[in-house]
Amino acid sequence: MIDLYAWGTTNGRRALVMVEESGLPFILNQINIQKGDQKTPEYAKINPFRKIPALVDSEGPGGKPATVFESVAICFYLAEKCGRFLGSASDHPDVLKWSMFHATNVLCTMGSLGRIDHPSFEENALKQLGTMNEHLAGRDWFAAEFSIADIIPFTRINGVSHERVKVSDFPNVAAWLQRVSDRPAVRRAMECKFG
Repeated sequence: MIDLYAWGTTNGRRALVMVEESGLPFILNQINIQKGDQKTPEYAKINPFRKIPALVDSEGPGGKPATVFESVAICFYLAEKCGRFLGSASDHPDVLKWSMFHATNVLCTMGSLGRIDHPSFEENALKQLGTMNEHLAGRDWFAAEFSIADIIPFTRINGVSHERVKVSDFPNVAAWLQRVSDRPAVRRAMECKFG
């Protein structure tokens, strides 16, 4: 059984989308970060950095419990566990490179929009959305099939609310966002109530 420890943030929902998509049985343990639940000694045993999300798999590798934290690591772990979302052998490099593009660029930049008022963040966000828009021209997903390369950026892109950086200005990204939003597992994760 998988215990997911999360809250309704973009990182928490990313892990929730992944566990919903995996189809593996799980229990959602809500960690209310507004009340400081992540700072308890009990939670520190799961994630010593005391951030959400985290996951405990009672049936990890070799049948032993496994603990994973960081939402992108959770995406990789669950994709490997369920044997899906990593692409075919020939497509796997595309899944890896787009997953890392999102993890190392998009998540940080888009997360900083609105919090850091500096032209360089807006320029970076526009450049990244432009790169994604160009890549998604004539295709449904970042790789050949729906994969973690789509799951990883989804919650962050879905949460962009900025007066000068608008996802709607990038029609291929906006169409991709809608395709991901329409998936039943994604809907369940995004409609989950926290608190």
